[in-house]
Amino acid sequence: MRLASTLLPIVALASCASTASHTFPATGAAEQFERLKRLEGDWVALAGEGDAPSRTRVSYRVTSGGTALVETVFCGTPHEMATVYYLDGGALALVHYCLGNQPRMLARASAEPDVIRFEFAGGANIGPATAHMHAAEIRFTSAARLDTRWTHWKDGRAEGEVRLALVRAWD
Repeated sequence: MRLASTLLPIVALASCASTASHTFPATGAAEQFERLKRLEGDWVALAGEGDAPSRTRVSYRVTSGGTALVETVFCGTPHEMATVYYLDGGALALVHYCLGNQPRMLARASAEPDVIRFEFAGGANIGPATAHMHAAEIRFTSAARLDTRWTHWKDGRAEGEVRLALVRAWD
């Protein structure tokens, strides 16, 4: 009887820990996602750095009860695009909405703690010759600066990159 009463709290504790891990994985992916969510707010591209014109606006908004981060690039322009970041099981994932297709990417392990790299993992409306974003990199330079790089693919190979150097908008 004494053994059973000793084991019951241990089994109950293990059960609670198991349930919690299904909500937010206790992995580097969950930590990366929390770091991305801290980007929430408005950002602007730096003049002379990256490929975007000066004052290009980028917005980050946490939504869906904290389970998704929506990034909107080129806010308010005809070229506006959205990317949704989220946890998919034990992985950090994104879906990028632009050019009439929706590439999906998964974060891969990085030896650099301030860099998150994503690789293509399929998507919608993407054929062998379809132009699409195929990889992405987010580099946390400081609390107020972020450098991103998106690799564009067409006809099955890298066609170029779009780089953005962003700072928090204070106006």
